[in-house]
Amino acid sequence: MADLSTKYLGLDLPNPIIVSSSGLTNTLDGVVKCAGAGAVVLKSIFEEQILAESARLADSSGATYWHTEAADYIRDYGRENAVDYYEDLIRGAKSETSIPVIASVHCVSAGRWTEFASRFEAAGADALELNVYIFPADPLRQTARENEQAYLDVVRAVKKHVGLPVAVKLGSSFSSLPEMALKLMTVGVDGLVLFNRFYPFDLDIEKMKVSPGAPLSTPAEISTSLRWVSILSGLTTCDIAASTGVHDGAAVVKQLLAGADAVEVCSVLYQKGVDHVATMVSEVGDWMSRHGHASVADFRGKMRQEMSSNPAAHERVQFMKSTTPRG
Repeated sequence: MADLSTKYLGLDLPNPIIVSSSGLTNTLDGVVKCAGAGAVVLKSIFEEQILAESARLADSSGATYWHTEAADYIRDYGRENAVDYYEDLIRGAKSETSIPVIASVHCVSAGRWTEFASRFEAAGADALELNVYIFPADPLRQTARENEQAYLDVVRAVKKHVGLPVAVKLGSSFSSLPEMALKLMTVGVDGLVLFNRFYPFDLDIEKMKVSPGAPLSTPAEISTSLRWVSILSGLTTCDIAASTGVHDGAAVVKQLLAGADAVEVCSVLYQKGVDHVATMVSEVGDWMSRHGHASVADFRGKMRQEMSSNPAAHERVQFMKSTTPRG
């Protein structure tokens, strides 16, 4: 029988399939249902969520608006309340499952709240995934370099407070993604998750308003992460998890061949249920058996750019018309 075990962020995973941060992992019951995966990333606690909880509590008592110290107390209590719930979720997940539990924080700054990361460590989290995104829409307010520095500041601040392995879930929109990956390594990042799938944007032309696009990924969306996993896995020494567009075992195999240490899945589990993880694990095992691989280590990274006989094919981004004369 094929051995699908792997290592990611220094953790021993029974298989390389990780259920990514989502509504599927927002409750203890949801996490328990994901126990057949290699690991689970809890739904992100948002910087905005902490602030919203503070505002909700303040709204419950109009008196807080008339006393500065009371307003400060309510704000701090709200922040604590949001983090307390998350700590309880971590403890419950560790108690009820045997797979690694990765806490997730959606952050846009390196503020004081990052100190709560140490509490997630104390609660039993095995690792921390930072879901960072700073929308670069205003070049006058913040330059490209300043945007990049914000990522580095967040990682540096979190690493200062925790001994946990830390991964950063990135978007693909950097002028030089390899340079950014190397910079993140210099501030101590242990892993990269490629890529974050952001809230989709669309326009409703009948109601004349902004509307959400398709909320779930499609198998076709694997191409961007697959390309960059194949390139970065040979340039970096940190671990890499592939994300977006992974809907079956064949896609998992592709990402492992490209050099990923693990693969995060989400959309397909909404469509087919979390039991689909077992199907994907079986498909990967069947492929390994057909190709004579006893373990994931036997083939991981075999098709990354560094190992390719045609490295340029990993970087080609334009179609070219054939110039071969036709007979």
